[in-house]
Amino acid sequence: MYKQVDSAKTLELFHQIKETVWSSMGFEMEYAKDGSDLYLLIAEDGQAGGTFEFTPYAKSNAFIHSLFDDVVTDEMKVMEVDSLAVLPAYRGKLGREGICLMIDYAEKHGYTHAIGIADPSFFRSVNERYRIRATQVKENIFYKGAEAIPTLFHLKEVYADKENEKYSWYQPSHPKKVEVMN
Repeated sequence: MYKQVDSAKTLELFHQIKETVWSSMGFEMEYAKDGSDLYLLIAEDGQAGGTFEFTPYAKSNAFIHSLFDDVVTDEMKVMEVDSLAVLPAYRGKLGREGICLMIDYAEKHGYTHAIGIADPSFFRSVNERYRIRATQVKENIFYKGAEAIPTLFHLKEVYADKENEKYSWYQPSHPKKVEVMN
C-alpha cells in the first residue's frame, strides 16, 4: 500500500525516512525534485516505512541527462525513479510494494521505461528476484557517497505481460487512506 505525499506533514515524513535510510547507507541527502510525484510506502501496521519518487525525464537534472540522453530514444516515454528508501524495520516487507508501485505508476502514466542511479544490490534484485530487465547503460559511478549503476528499467515489458509466471510476485499496489503518525 502507499500514500501519495499531499501535505507539508507527509513531505516532512518523506524526507525524514529518506534521510534516515540514505545516511545509514553513506549517501548524501538529496531533497525531492520539483515536478516529482512522491509516495510513502505503507506497511501492514499502518506506518510509513519507505519512500519512492517519480519524475518525468524532461524534468530531470542536467547530470541525469548527461548520463541518459544518448540512451533514451523517441519511442520511449521515460521517467526517472529515485528515493526508493525502506527503513530497516520494514526491509523484506516493503521492497516488493515499491517495485509494484513503480510498475503500476508506469502503466497508469504510460511510461515505457525508467532511468535511475541504482544501488548495486537493488540492481541485482530487480534483475534476479523480480526478473525486470534492468540494463546498465554506463560504467559504475560514484554518486552521493556510494557506488551506483546508471540503469535503464524496461517497465512496459512487465506491465504488458503481468500474467507471465515470471512476474508471479506482482500484485497491484493500492493507495491507502492513512493518518500519518510517524
